[in-house]
Amino acid sequence: MKKVLFALLLISSVFAFFGLNAKAAGTGNLVVHFQAWDEASYDNLGSHAWGSTAAGKLASGTDDFGVYFEFNDLEIDTEIGFIAVTWIGTEGPNWDKKLTGDVMIGDDVVQEGKTTHVFVFQGANGAQYLVADPDNHSVIVVYYDAAGTYEENLGIHHWGWTVAGPEWASPAEVFNTVGKSPSDMEVKGFALASEDITGAGFLIYAGGDDSKKTGDIKNDTGFFQTHTDGAYDILYVVSAGDGHTSNSNVYTDPALFAEDAFSFGLVPFSNADKSGTFAVDPTTIFVKTSSPVASPYPLAADKDAARAEIENWFTVREITGVDTYGDPLAIERVDFATTNTTLNQFVIILENAMDNTKEYEIFFDMNYPEEPLDVAKDVTVTINVTVPANTPAEAVISLAGSIPGSGWNPESEDFVATQVGDTLVYSITFDVEVIDAYTTYEYKWTRGSWATEEFVASNRPLVIPNNVDSIVFDDVIQAWADIDAPENKYDAPVRTAMVNLKASMVLDLDTEAPEITFISPTGIVGKDPAERIIEVTWGQPFNQLLFPRYRANDDRDGDLTPFIFVPKGQSSVLDTRTEGDYTIMLRVVDKWGNVAEETFIFRVVKSN
Repeated sequence: MKKVLFALLLISSVFAFFGLNAKAAGTGNLVVHFQAWDEASYDNLGSHAWGSTAAGKLASGTDDFGVYFEFNDLEIDTEIGFIAVTWIGTEGPNWDKKLTGDVMIGDDVVQEGKTTHVFVFQGANGAQYLVADPDNHSVIVVYYDAAGTYEENLGIHHWGWTVAGPEWASPAEVFNTVGKSPSDMEVKGFALASEDITGAGFLIYAGGDDSKKTGDIKNDTGFFQTHTDGAYDILYVVSAGDGHTSNSNVYTDPALFAEDAFSFGLVPFSNADKSGTFAVDPTTIFVKTSSPVASPYPLAADKDAARAEIENWFTVREITGVDTYGDPLAIERVDFATTNTTLNQFVIILENAMDNTKEYEIFFDMNYPEEPLDVAKDVTVTINVTVPANTPAEAVISLAGSIPGSGWNPESEDFVATQVGDTLVYSITFDVEVIDAYTTYEYKWTRGSWATEEFVASNRPLVIPNNVDSIVFDDVIQAWADIDAPENKYDAPVRTAMVNLKASMVLDLDTEAPEITFISPTGIVGKDPAERIIEVTWGQPFNQLLFPRYRANDDRDGDLTPFIFVPKGQSSVLDTRTEGDYTIMLRVVDKWGNVAEETFIFRVVKSN
């Protein structure tokens, strides 16, 4: 009997043990909301996820924020990993199309018996996400400065939230990086929660009225109109500079935010980190665009032509009046990352120096056509095509398509290509009439009949802009439908009408001179020039240790101390054989020729 009782007690203890563990673990639900800056990125968007029961899946649905992923019955005290990534159908992730890095959602986020909403943004990585309070009304705030000038003390003044705010002029440091813009610049954000959202509010600033980025964002200024526990509002703020209080830069629509924040332009100059668009010196201009642009250079057969195309994107002119400009300044070259397929940073080298007593504007224009012509014109089109090695030697290579004169007839003699020497390359040239900004045709290659067409998945596009007189395309036929065709057809090349990108900006030139300050001896530090007197003993060789110590700093060029010199002339003379005052000048010049000069006095006196 005792053995039976002992066994029963042991079994009860085991159940109690595991029961306590199961209760301690607990589970909760997680909804990960993901926002891409371009809604097209949501097509076939999925996730890779891990931790507890989390696993990769296609998006569970869409909402006003973007798409969301539901992960249910997750163990509490468990870190959850998440990656937003485009899927290949339903097979799984296409790792070439990740929209985030590994986003690690902390082990304190999942709460027992609750559904917690987490917000992840394009470009997020690591612990870059925002969390809504499941028990209170939350506000998720996104903030973006196209210049990347996030002040060190940038924060908010706030009231009515579950976390009390500091006094005025002491910004609450709530901002964290939550993602990256299309041009790889940081996007900031924070989350707040309130038991009574109608009495809560905040503004973004850096410590004073002159640094305000918004006005008061609260219920009676049009925000937080409803209150529901566990609900959330999402706000987007685009920096409009300092002293901005109208809330015209605050959005609730992510599409409008993205259009304002990430629309193409030139990034303003930030002196704090020497980035953006500005003139480094009289012949060097740094340019940074707010969004990357496709580079024609890496894949170009003619590298010189591709480089010339990029150089033609830029024009620099002197501003001579209201909407009037001088002739374009000659550009010696434009430097860029030659291996990158997209570009957003350039260095322009001018042939002649700019004058910082004048103003200059830089123009960026990719020169793609935007409007139809008044009168139609002919464009000469040349297509060079490389055929497979198994192409019969006697083959007739012809083009058939919607091009006028072809009529999709593979036997048309007017569209037969000519072999280039004894090679696998054939070439055809014809004229088309265009008037629209872009005229698009479709075609395929054949060996003279549809039975011997190329094994391509769709028609090839032919896109002709109206701003050229001639244009050349290069094609490659990978396989014929009737000769050793592979299992799957290959894709036609992608050719589309190009959206013209253009922007301009007045260049930020350096017009401020450096500053020279004395740091020893103490008797001259902080004194006016006439009071900067250093006594020198009459009749003795000059002691070099008596020369004052100094430093020079420039707002653009930084420390210029090594470049301080005493210019030749009257202000460089000291004669210890003759009593009197000798004024000595120090001079330094920055890259722009701005000159700083300071003087002090050597007073030669006889010793007592």
